[in-house]
Amino acid sequence: MTRLLALSVACLLLLSPLQAADKPADKTTPKPTAEQLTFFEKKIRPLLVSKCYGCHSAKAKSVKGELLLDSRHGWSKGGESGPALVPGKPGESLLIEAVKYDGLEMPPKEKLSDQQIADLVRWVKMGAPDPRKGGTASLIRREINIDEGRRYWAFQPPTESPLPAVKNRRWPQGPIDHFILSRIEAAGLEPAEDADKTTLARRLHFDLVGLPPTPKQLEAFLADKRPNALEALVDRLLKSPHFGERWGRHWLDVVRFAESTGMERNYTFPHAWRYRDYVIDTFNRDVPYNRFVREQVAGDLL
Repeated sequence: MTRLLALSVACLLLLSPLQAADKPADKTTPKPTAEQLTFFEKKIRPLLVSKCYGCHSAKAKSVKGELLLDSRHGWSKGGESGPALVPGKPGESLLIEAVKYDGLEMPPKEKLSDQQIADLVRWVKMGAPDPRKGGTASLIRREINIDEGRRYWAFQPPTESPLPAVKNRRWPQGPIDHFILSRIEAAGLEPAEDADKTTLARRLHFDLVGLPPTPKQLEAFLADKRPNALEALVDRLLKSPHFGERWGRHWLDVVRFAESTGMERNYTFPHAWRYRDYVIDTFNRDVPYNRFVREQVAGDLL
């Protein structure tokens, strides 16, 4: 009997947390006042309908970022970046950050007016009162069609395309030129004349190192009568340290590199230059792209 009693008590203790978990959570959100609901209906709901529902509602053709703003459940659940709002804290709310164009940009085509942004901030400060109900966020389709994915063009084996016919057969210098010229001729246009050596030199310098050629460099190139003078210039520019400085900048833009936080306080990152120099050196050493990406992801493990 004692063992049975002890076993019963143990079972009750084990099951009680599960029973508590099954119960709905207590509603801690205070009930909106009549004034708050009036503000929502006059200022916020019309704004969301006109500026947000086109991309962030259950009736949108394509829901952007898996974020729905047509119900309280939608913005509290959030999308790919997390909850859209933190009631009472506009400074921590992604939606406020987005409408201010502070990193994210919503709506993408036209920024809201200062008054509209102020209304949203005020709404979030008062706790984001929202009488709308319904769990429309569950309407987003999340199925993955494997067969459809396999038909995506990037996964198809490459095939050799026949060269299109062109009228000016002397202009193409390679297979790609046939495709370019065919579109030019279809538009009733003529290809531009070949650039002279001076123009070519300037284009190559700006494209590969981001700087114009010096007078001496230009004179040396113009005086080079070798058939491969152009290829030699390209090789020389690719070996220049300025090549990595020029093209590494594009990667630094992608990863949003900066040497300070910006904004009003602008704290500096004293060792940020190490990553910048690493990227420049990687481009100058012509490190394969797959190796470069692997170093970004798991550099401390290599």
